[in-house]
Amino acid sequence: MILIVEEARSIRAEAVAACKASGYGTAEASNGADALEILENRDDISLVFTSVNMKGPLDGVQLAVRVHTRWPKLAIVMTSGVVNLRQSLLPQRFRFVRKPYATKPLMTCFKLLIESGYREEVSLPQARSTL
Repeated sequence: MILIVEEARSIRAEAVAACKASGYGTAEASNGADALEILENRDDISLVFTSVNMKGPLDGVQLAVRVHTRWPKLAIVMTSGVVNLRQSLLPQRFRFVRKPYATKPLMTCFKLLIESGYREEVSLPQARSTL
């Protein structure tokens, strides 16, 4: 299950459609506070996909920090068309994707991150992803 956090309804809908077409279930939030509430009430989320720039008390970076602190095994993918984050500065199961993004490589990124978490949980050796 992928939690999509994006305040722009049309962009969120496109991400949901891409995830569903790739076989992923989705949950949606339009802001960081709603995303945290969803995460508190569900245990089936394996990846959070969030926009960096969001209005409200939590932007996407603040949300990612809180999610990583509370649920360190969750994969997080952040996206923005305004800022650019250096991948080398992000924790292992974090990725940054610049907007506008192509959905096929994005779904590949999601798949690799979700599978790497599964391998960690069952203690199988894993290769490092360099997305």
